[in-house]
Amino acid sequence: MLKNYFKALANPARLEILSLLSNSEKDGGNDVSNGHGELSVCKIIESIPLSPSTISHHLNVLKEADLVKSRKDKQWIYYSLNRETINKIRGSLSNL
Repeated sequence: MLKNYFKALANPARLEILSLLSNSEKDGGNDVSNGHGELSVCKIIESIPLSPSTISHHLNVLKEADLVKSRKDKQWIYYSLNRETINKIRGSLSNL
């Protein structure tokens, strides 16, 4: 089970995306309408020097690993951390 999470976390770009989302939570989500730490794909692309298709791939890997959640609002997609999964990983690691 942890193997899938670690595989998703093994890429520096994915860790950077998770860090952006985490910082967005701390900042109150300055790129969203509801202030819950979501970032639009556009904001993520602006923040990471990779092609949009590469970032999209990394977001899909993170979503498949259940590390992030997405929400579509009209033409925009917003991503946020999946705190349930992250807390589950923390709990599993603390039991090692």
